[in-house]
Amino acid sequence: MDKENGNEPSPRISFLPDSDASDMVSTDKRTPTKEQWGSKLDFLLSVLGYTVGFGNVWRFPYVCMKNGGGAFLIPYLITIFLLAVPMYFLEASLGQFSGKTMQNVWCYCPLIRGEGLGLLLMLMACVWYYVMLTTWVLYYLYQSFFYPLPWSTCGNEWNTPDCFSFTNPALSTSNVSLGNTTMLVNTSSIVTTHSTSQLLNASVFVIKTGHSSEEEFWQYKVLDISSGFDDVGSIKGHLALCLLIAWIVVYLCVIKGIRSTGKVVYVTATLPYILLTVILIRSLTLPGAIDGVIFFVKPDFPSLLNIQVWLEAAIQVFYSVAMGWGVLITLSSFNKFNNNCYRDAFLLTLAGEGTSIFAGFVIFSALGFMAHKANVSIVEVAKSGPGLGFVAYPEALSQMPFPNFWSVLFFLAMFTVGLDSQDSFPLLRRRRAIFRACLAVCGFLLGLAFCTGGGIYLFQLIDWYCAAFSPILFTLMECITISWVYGAERFSRDIEMMLGRPVPTYMRFCWCFLSPVLTLGLLITSFLSYVPPTYGDYVYPPFASVLGWLFAVMPVVPVVVIGVITLWRSPGETFYQNLKKSLQPSSEWGPASDQKPYSALEQWHLNGSFKDKLLINIGYRKKR
Repeated sequence: MDKENGNEPSPRISFLPDSDASDMVSTDKRTPTKEQWGSKLDFLLSVLGYTVGFGNVWRFPYVCMKNGGGAFLIPYLITIFLLAVPMYFLEASLGQFSGKTMQNVWCYCPLIRGEGLGLLLMLMACVWYYVMLTTWVLYYLYQSFFYPLPWSTCGNEWNTPDCFSFTNPALSTSNVSLGNTTMLVNTSSIVTTHSTSQLLNASVFVIKTGHSSEEEFWQYKVLDISSGFDDVGSIKGHLALCLLIAWIVVYLCVIKGIRSTGKVVYVTATLPYILLTVILIRSLTLPGAIDGVIFFVKPDFPSLLNIQVWLEAAIQVFYSVAMGWGVLITLSSFNKFNNNCYRDAFLLTLAGEGTSIFAGFVIFSALGFMAHKANVSIVEVAKSGPGLGFVAYPEALSQMPFPNFWSVLFFLAMFTVGLDSQDSFPLLRRRRAIFRACLAVCGFLLGLAFCTGGGIYLFQLIDWYCAAFSPILFTLMECITISWVYGAERFSRDIEMMLGRPVPTYMRFCWCFLSPVLTLGLLITSFLSYVPPTYGDYVYPPFASVLGWLFAVMPVVPVVVIGVITLWRSPGETFYQNLKKSLQPSSEWGPASDQKPYSALEQWHLNGSFKDKLLINIGYRKKR
């Protein structure tokens, strides 16, 4: 704040030495003016579309139900305000203040400059396999136009003799007849009948286990699954074609950078909400739907005494908000310099996490109807991940009146959800359309590995390891370097210059203490709770785990290597001098706007007592 507005400049800290020109950040070498979002709504929808993905629709409802139902929302909301909102504000402020993307924003602390390359490698690996989810959705969307729905019947070329169908019992191949009673048995040996009273009067009946038609469609038609990870098999033409279409659509969405992405998200970010709302309204009119909703939100308060429930809440929030990926930094770097990113932190975080809760009502209302019609427990049909998206939910859709219509709506919604979670990746580099085309071609060619018979095993392996540790580690590094290396006080003054208001003590306290502690706890828990990957009953060979760990540590390697190089090249005579210099902002660091003069505060954390450092970090400004 300046004197022209009637406010005195913020007082200097008494124990800080006078500024030295060599420690100041020059404004000469700031990043030149670059393209910005066409409007604030473009940015909001882009971030919302990025943070809302398959995990919100498939994973959250299952995790919430498994960990106490409505009671799970208590640790969930607490974690949002102690971890998600502060970290969103931190990452958004970094990108918006500097105008730099995730590759070069780390010049505020050159020692961790390698995190930019590490994030890029991590994103490349994740986009590589994440597009495959969109590919499967696209194939289900295509199949939704056939009547009857292909996954609702048995007797197809991909079905086995043990196939059964709840939707079309007459077309089941594993029916067991007893008089005029037809019994269908799922993989859990739960019996349903068309004549319950006749079954109760029966003295002898045979139970035959099998696979549902939806499960067989997923395993044997869509995936054409092989015997294991080392049995690659051939490329499946239907998947390769859908993968090609998915990459073409992604490319067209980002062909002109943020200008095209900002307009595409008006469709991809809003259409899922419209379609899911329509499906929810329809589902609530079906028998058993209310039971599903109650099952989803029914509180189990004793579960709050279980530490695992709190950890599950923190993990769900962490990955749902997409902290530690660098994309929020990149998207925010295209904002106007004085955009109110503090308000955005609350608005977008709560909107994204609210979507998870909304999706829970949609999913469990449909699952409640399915459980009611099949006369089984909701627990039997509530699955997580692809099992919910490609087995349980198609089964629910096939049992609705006009199943093709609702199936098209659902998978169209899922396609747009997956699409706008991928749009941000090509924005990581400012290049021409030809460069983005090359990225799309490479992504398609590499993605063909998932289109083979063994592709699902590779998908599960990458998903198991790729995002298990690196995002948490990178988030922890951000917290520590901003709060205790660059300095929360110094960063807060940067934000104050940008927004015209001081950073609340609540935010600074979270940056310095709560968020690092929670993130460190998640990192330790991830290592302690590690188990080798599995796919159903299939156990991966030992060499697969080795490959998985290579993917897990790959993003960390550049951080270590570039950090060592930075230390080696720092202009100092001793290791301490090199370290000190590598922790100071480089001449590239500074505000994106040149409307105000800027000089960074001194390396304040090297001066004064520990008490002084602690107080100043959480907002106490000592007057001269």
